Amino acid sequence: MVHMRISSVIVLLATTLAMSAQEQRYSLNDCIDYAISHNIDIQQRAVQISQKEIALNTSKHAWLPNLNLEANQLFGFDNPAGASGGGGGTSTPTMSQSGTATTAVLRTTMPLFDGFKIQNQIKADQFSLSSASANLEAAKKDISIQVATFYLQCLYYRGMADVARNQVETSREMVKRATIRVEEGKRPRSEQAEAEAQLAADEHALVNNEGQYTLALITLAHLLNMPDVEGFRIIEDEQALGLETDTLLRMPQEIFESTVSQWPAIMAAQADITQSEFLLKVKKADYYPRLNLTGSIGTIYYNAFHQSNPGGFGHQLRTNRGEMIGLTLSYPIFSRFETRNSVRQASYDIINKKLALENAKLKLRKDIQTAYYNADIARQKRISSAKACESSRISVEYEEVRYEEGRSNIFDLLQARQKYLKAQQDAVQAKYEQLIRQRILHFYYALNR
Repeated sequence: MVHMRISSVIVLLATTLAMSAQEQRYSLNDCIDYAISHNIDIQQRAVQISQKEIALNTSKHAWLPNLNLEANQLFGFDNPAGASGGGGGTSTPTMSQSGTATTAVLRTTMPLFDGFKIQNQIKADQFSLSSASANLEAAKKDISIQVATFYLQCLYYRGMADVARNQVETSREMVKRATIRVEEGKRPRSEQAEAEAQLAADEHALVNNEGQYTLALITLAHLLNMPDVEGFRIIEDEQALGLETDTLLRMPQEIFESTVSQWPAIMAAQADITQSEFLLKVKKADYYPRLNLTGSIGTIYYNAFHQSNPGGFGHQLRTNRGEMIGLTLSYPIFSRFETRNSVRQASYDIINKKLALENAKLKLRKDIQTAYYNADIARQKRISSAKACESSRISVEYEEVRYEEGRSNIFDLLQARQKYLKAQQDAVQAKYEQLIRQRILHFYYALNR
């Protein structure tokens, strides 16, 4: 019986250890990688790249000749004349005599000159593919910044919960001390009641902060499209994340100059301009003549209802076979101003794309400047909050001595502790705000993660 109980304990212990081993805690980079691979918008942009690749493949093969097989079965009834048609140049012969006719024609057409339309369309599709690829990278960059922000917010709420937890432990100790002094008759009952009220308030604050941390985890899990929100956990040690807080900040202009040529949104806008320039050439190609090489081979079998048919089916197909090869030249004279207006529309599209590029550069510069000054302000706030926290800690120690010596009451001590708590909360907020701001700034000049 004892052996059975020991075995059960061992099995339960092994199961618990196995479950603990299976629990995975996600680092910041793990969350970013997971978000990139599961984000719907990124997946849609990847599909768009595949579509652009297909379009490019289509335009590259536009030089190839096409090949079509045409077949006709015709019927004529009581017409005065004989049948006509057949040969390589006839696809639909006329029936002028009662009977049936079967035709088959194999045709091909190959472009020889189209005003460089195909060539420019290939170039346009290449830059369209480049733009789609850059937009995919831009989406990855955006989701990375969002994930980093929400991840560090989780750490912030975790830090606030830790401060609240420590405060609860301190308040419990205060209640014990006040109770002992009241029982000894050294302090009035009101001091014990005040300490208990403070403990209740601190416990409420702890519950609130732990709830905020849980909600932050759920929000981050939703951003990652995690299927299991309840079991989602993150690494709670910011030192293990590689987020250095003492890194010297690079100046905004320096960051902009080193980033602008490689920033995905800028690269996409530049590719859009080049694509539009080639599309303009595609539209202008409609002003030029077109030269096509054409060829066909065909035959006809005719069966008259009231006459003898010379030869059989195979004999007629061989006898009536005809081939044709030639050049087709077409020159546009008047297209109801369609070509002219298409060229104008494409020209304005280039102007619009250039304005979009300038707007993207202005936005990038603004975002970098905002990120830089936010990071610098957060750094200064952390320094000042650390000093305030240390001053409040010294003040609490001073009030502790005065309280123990009977030269102060619990109200003064609680007030000092509340100031210290507020300073600790401000320090935590400043710490993670700096981490968030500096991480966002880091994304602008660290393009290769």
